[in-house]
Amino acid sequence: MSQLAKLWNELQRRHVVRAAAGHVIFFWVLAQVADVVLPYVGITEEPARWTVIAGIALFPVTLLVAWFFEHPWHRQTGSRNFLDALVILVIAVAAGTWVWKNLPEHLLDRTSIVVLPFQNQDSNAIGYTVSRALAYEINSLLMKSRAMDVVGYETASSSLLEGLNLPEVASQLNVRHILTGTILMAGEQMLINARLEDDRGNILWQDELSGELEEMFRVQEEIASGVAGRLGTGDDIISIETLAAQRCDMPLVPDALDRYYTARHYIEARTETEQSVTEQNQAVELYRELVDEYPDFAQARSGLAWALMHLTVYDRQNNDPGTNRPIARQLAEEAHDHCQTLGEALVLLPNDVDHDNYWINDEQNLQLWLDLQPEATENHQKYARHLQEAGRVTDALGVAEQNYALNPLSVRSIKNLMYILQYMERFDEAIVLYDRAKELGSTSPDFARETKKLWGCRNDLECFLGNLPRPFHPYADQLRVVYTAPESAQEAQESIDVALELFATAPYLYINWLNATSCAFEHLTPLFFTLWDAVDHDEIYWHWPNVWLSHCGSVWDSEQFPAFVEEVGLVEYWRAKGWADACKPEGEGFVCGQAVYDENMAEF
Repeated sequence: MSQLAKLWNELQRRHVVRAAAGHVIFFWVLAQVADVVLPYVGITEEPARWTVIAGIALFPVTLLVAWFFEHPWHRQTGSRNFLDALVILVIAVAAGTWVWKNLPEHLLDRTSIVVLPFQNQDSNAIGYTVSRALAYEINSLLMKSRAMDVVGYETASSSLLEGLNLPEVASQLNVRHILTGTILMAGEQMLINARLEDDRGNILWQDELSGELEEMFRVQEEIASGVAGRLGTGDDIISIETLAAQRCDMPLVPDALDRYYTARHYIEARTETEQSVTEQNQAVELYRELVDEYPDFAQARSGLAWALMHLTVYDRQNNDPGTNRPIARQLAEEAHDHCQTLGEALVLLPNDVDHDNYWINDEQNLQLWLDLQPEATENHQKYARHLQEAGRVTDALGVAEQNYALNPLSVRSIKNLMYILQYMERFDEAIVLYDRAKELGSTSPDFARETKKLWGCRNDLECFLGNLPRPFHPYADQLRVVYTAPESAQEAQESIDVALELFATAPYLYINWLNATSCAFEHLTPLFFTLWDAVDHDEIYWHWPNVWLSHCGSVWDSEQFPAFVEEVGLVEYWRAKGWADACKPEGEGFVCGQAVYDENMAEF
């Protein structure tokens, strides 16, 4: 008998052939049903292919198990039994590791998706309005469901995505899935085709829906439910049906929808430009028209409330906070009466998470707002700013990075992260983001480059004065007095007096600048506390962030500082919510100072 025949007989005797045949049949059957079964556990890219890969990887294990467990030495020696088991274990671990490293990332990561504006097939105004409303509200439902990571609508509707095919969009936004579709309007009759594709262009789910415009909520819910049912993962998912039941009513009239989403866009995309201020004022007028025409339209009332609040910052000359705030409060109360799940109205009103401590109250309301309306980019931006003001700069950076990841083409999310990186003196990273924001239309000054150059001059007064921002050029002589190192206590006091005179001439220009440079020039440390006593705390809220600049050790070491942060409620907040990077508890008290900075903020 030949050696080949002997080997074949041995393989049959040990049932290796039978095991191999069973393995092939099992994985062949599994591959046939993979396209139906595996997508529901998160594998959506070529599931049959991955079943075949798993079958191939495990084939050697099947053969070795069949061979070794039929080996006659198993009956003769325990040591050989142990060796056989060890060999099987090593091979199984190697095969399992290879399979794990090659698994689709959907098993390892949360599902990510972008909801693109639906294409208007008839190119009419009604179709454009409805397509925008559909995409915006489906995006909101999916994001609130917590079933997946959803790209913000500001990014999804960015002009930078125009002309790209779907795999290119997926690559640009680093997402695995894209929801897109078309809409055709015949009067107020809608015909909608929705498609869910993966980043390779494979269609994973699609549906064709029709109905009257007044049924738009039902259509949004059906599409969102279809996507969530196909891709949803996680333990804390809120069902689309539950979210849809909590939704505020709105008039399903083309003209009303167009005005509402236009006003909302103007507010969400606001910048410091003259055009943006004009658009924000237009948004106020659009919201007022909607409130007058549709008294039960809660979202229009809350939108008007926030538009008035924003104008007190962006158009201060024509908007008095003392006048606008009571109006906004009344509008929020009326909006909440009509829709009690409306987060943007709720945070303007007394609620169950309110706290007597300003800082704790602010954080709890911001967290509430994020839970109720995670789709709003500015909610993340406000939370990051709050953390920065409270000294939790590392936490603020984490929130800003998360916001940027979910909305990478939003000027607001880019600038939020840029400012925090600039604040942490990570200027090169901030400059990259500034250039990106400029590409997207931002007209903000290039503070990242200017500040990098300026802080590089801190040991050279002439260099420092030569690189001052343009608004300070007329005051160069006074600033020279302020920043020149004094030779006596009298000269130090003179520096502070001149600084206070400058502050009196233009408080809104100098408050931010002077309290920042109080950190950079040690003889100006007392100026930080003097300025706090000089400002109207209800109006000037940007005093705080600069105290946590990485070079503020002289302020932290001041004898005034512990009483200062205690007085304004920060210590109570830190004990409840988390300590500032520059401070830590010590027994019944706490310490803030340069030693703590060296230990805890070394990455700065």
